[in-house]
Amino acid sequence: MKNLFPILLGILLFGFGCSSEEPQQPDPNPSGEEEPTNENPQEQEPEMVTYFTFEPFLPTSETDDWIIIHDSDGNLLDYMPYEYDDVLEFQILEGNDMPNDLTITLFRYEGILEGHIQHFIKSYPEIPAGSIWKQTSDPQNINGHTRADATGSFNITTTNLVSPKYQTISDKNGPIMTRSGPDMEGYITDETFNNVPIYTENEFFYSIYDSEDELKYHVIEEAYDGDDIVVDYSEFKPYDSILEVEIPDHPSYFVLCIISAFESDQPINFTGGKSLSFIISEIAAPNPLKIGFLDTYNKYHCIFNFNNEEYAYNYIKYGDKPNAITIPDTPTITVEDSSISNYRFETNLDYRMKDVFWEVSEGENFVDLIKTTWNVYSSPEFVGPIGEIPDEIQETYPDLRINDLMLKSTMLHLDFISYPELIQEEFVNPDLKTYYRSRETLQFKH
Repeated sequence: MKNLFPILLGILLFGFGCSSEEPQQPDPNPSGEEEPTNENPQEQEPEMVTYFTFEPFLPTSETDDWIIIHDSDGNLLDYMPYEYDDVLEFQILEGNDMPNDLTITLFRYEGILEGHIQHFIKSYPEIPAGSIWKQTSDPQNINGHTRADATGSFNITTTNLVSPKYQTISDKNGPIMTRSGPDMEGYITDETFNNVPIYTENEFFYSIYDSEDELKYHVIEEAYDGDDIVVDYSEFKPYDSILEVEIPDHPSYFVLCIISAFESDQPINFTGGKSLSFIISEIAAPNPLKIGFLDTYNKYHCIFNFNNEEYAYNYIKYGDKPNAITIPDTPTITVEDSSISNYRFETNLDYRMKDVFWEVSEGENFVDLIKTTWNVYSSPEFVGPIGEIPDEIQETYPDLRINDLMLKSTMLHLDFISYPELIQEEFVNPDLKTYYRSRETLQFKH
C-alpha cells in the first residue's frame, strides 16, 4: 500500500493540469484578412450634372424675367425666373441622357408703367449642352459726339453750278446743313447757304452730287463768324474713287446713303465724321447711285438703305471703305409654315443667319398698350421645332396672347456675322460686344 500512493498522486496532478487549460481551436482566418459581413454599405447620393449655366447681369428691378429651356425636339426641360446677378445651374441626374442641343428662350415682362404692357420673347436654338451664358447690357455709343452751341455762322455761295441734286456741308463732327433737289424742271447755277453754324471747328467739307451725276467736293479751310464766302464750281475737285450701286427697278422706294470719313486720330462713331455723301431720296434716285471716297482717309462709317413695300436692304460698315454694295435685284421668299414652332420658307438668297419676328399689339403707348413680340434667331439650316411657353408663365401674364402672334418679318443677315458668332458675342464672351458692328441684311416684310 505504501508504494501505491505516489502513483495515485501523480495521476491526480496530471488530470488537474489538463483540465485547467482551454482546448485549442483552429484559426478561422489564417490569412489575417478582414472577414466579410452581411451588412449593406451605405448607398451614395446620386450625382447631378450641369447642362446649362446662366448668369444675368441686366437690371431686373422693373421687369419680370424668365429663362426657358427646351431640347432639340421642343420638349420642355426646365424654366425659372431670375434676377440680376443670379447664377442659375440647370442639372440632370448623372447617367441620364444629356441633351445634344438646347433651345434657350428669354422672356421679359414690362408692366410697371401704367398703360404700357409689353412682353419680349427671344429664342436661340442649337445651343450645345454645357454652355455657360452671361446676359449683359447692350454696348453703348462710347465715341458719340454731342455738339455744343454754335459760336457763330457764315454764308457761302457757289457759282456756275451744274444744278446739284444733293449738297452737304459738314465739319469733322458730322453734317451741318444738307439740301436735296431741285426737281428736274428747274436748273440752278448759283446756290447760297446762309447762316452755316460754326461749332468747335472752322474747317468745313462741302460735297455736291450734280445733275450730270458727277461727285465733287470743296474744302473750306477757314470760316469765321460773319464771313461771306464765294466759290466757283470749277474749284470743286472730283473724288479719288467712285463706288457705283445699282438700284433695283421698283415703282416706289426710299434710299438713304450716308458716307462719313474720319481722320487718323479720330475715333469712328455713328454720327460724326466729314460727310462725303448724304443722300435721302423718296423719289427716283440716280441709277447707278455713285459714292465717292478719298485716299486721304482709311476710316469710314458707311450707311446704305434701300426700302420698298416688299423688303428693306440695309448695309452698315465701320472701318475701311466697302469694295461693293450689292442690293439683291429680285429677292424672293415663299413661306411654307408661318408658325413659330415650325417656321419654314424658301428664298433665292444666300445668307449666314436669320431673325424671324412675330408680333401682336393693340392700344396706344403709355395709354392702353398691350404688346407681345417673339424673335427666333437661328442658322440657315435650322427649321424647328421651337418649344411652347410654359403654362405657368402664360397664366401669370394673361395679356401674353401667344396664339394671336402674327408673322411680321424675316430678316436675313447676308454678311458680317453668322449665328454662332452672334451667340459667341452676345452670351459666351460678351466683352466682344460693340456698338459699332457692321452688318448687311435684307428684311422681308410679311
